[in-house]
Amino acid sequence: MKYKVKVQVPVEKIGLFGIKKTIMEERTIEVDRKTYQKIQKAIKNRSYSIEEMMLYDAIFDEWGG
Repeated sequence: MKYKVKVQVPVEKIGLFGIKKTIMEERTIEVDRKTYQKIQKAIKNRSYSIEEMMLYDAIFDEWGG
């Protein structure tokens, strides 16, 4: 079975004055079941970002004591 997954892919674009820059573009790809499960496991086990840590710190410091 094929699964459709949205991923961000780095793409080089030519900007003003012919300067190349790399931007992240969102694309939809099809993957098999094994790869889909690996992606889902990586998403589930990822570490918290700085913004998430600050949010949790603010919430639990305010209400926790």
